[in-house]
Amino acid sequence: MTAFPPPVAPGRVRRVLPFRVELARQLSQWRVRIVLILLAVLPVVVRVALLVGGPPPSSSSGSTDLTALAQASGGTFAAFVLVLTGGFLATLVAALLFGDLIAGEASRSTLKYLLTVPVPRLRLLGVKAGVAAVILLAGLVALTAVALLVGVLSYGFEGIQVPGGPRLGLGDSVVRLGLTTLVAAAGLLWAAALGTLLTVVAGSPLAAAGGVVLASILSRILDQIPALGDLRVALPTHFSTAYRAFLEQPVDLAPVASSVLSGLIWAVVLGAVAAWWFARKDVSG
Repeated sequence: MTAFPPPVAPGRVRRVLPFRVELARQLSQWRVRIVLILLAVLPVVVRVALLVGGPPPSSSSGSTDLTALAQASGGTFAAFVLVLTGGFLATLVAALLFGDLIAGEASRSTLKYLLTVPVPRLRLLGVKAGVAAVILLAGLVALTAVALLVGVLSYGFEGIQVPGGPRLGLGDSVVRLGLTTLVAAAGLLWAAALGTLLTVVAGSPLAAAGGVVLASILSRILDQIPALGDLRVALPTHFSTAYRAFLEQPVDLAPVASSVLSGLIWAVVLGAVAAWWFARKDVSG
């Protein structure tokens, strides 16, 4: 005799969106795949560009510029790649991933379906944002790992040549590159939160991503105006280069702490507004 599960009383329906299901959905989209592939291939592109440019000048051995030291060792090459991508490019990737969360579903006419499964709105938004964060972090980790691999194969098993300082051991360099990646990811919290807000406000994922990019450009411009004084600390990109602290000697953790704190504040404020807006958003149209 076949046993059937007991009927579920009204109001007791299990309404969840499994994290793994959303992760699989996101990874099945070519938009996400292309972003991850580009991050993984970028170190190879940089290596080819350095090959085309030729060997560094002999006078660069004592340089205080990481760009001039990029070919000094495998660890230095990886650090150079992180410096290249830790600013605007990483912000663009975050904008693309988070700008598509809700606006993308709306543009594909699948948002109403997801909300009638039924899945609570805040659950939907939280899972989608969490998946985007995991994908973003995975992409940055892949970038660092491939950069280190390409660097070691191209320039040898040596650590980071600190500009104007000593050459670190490979083990120490790996730890520093990992910390650099994590701090760079924390520095993108504001972009992720703003993308989450704009994706529930805008009807187009392109508009949401573009809003994050424009905000980044505006913030960087304002940060270059000395007349603003201490007000620049409130800008979301003011600590955007804090991750470079681990590529220097000695390591100054003050900007790192400020970067993480700034990112958390922006994430909490913008995330709360995004949740409030989405909870009241009319998706019937």
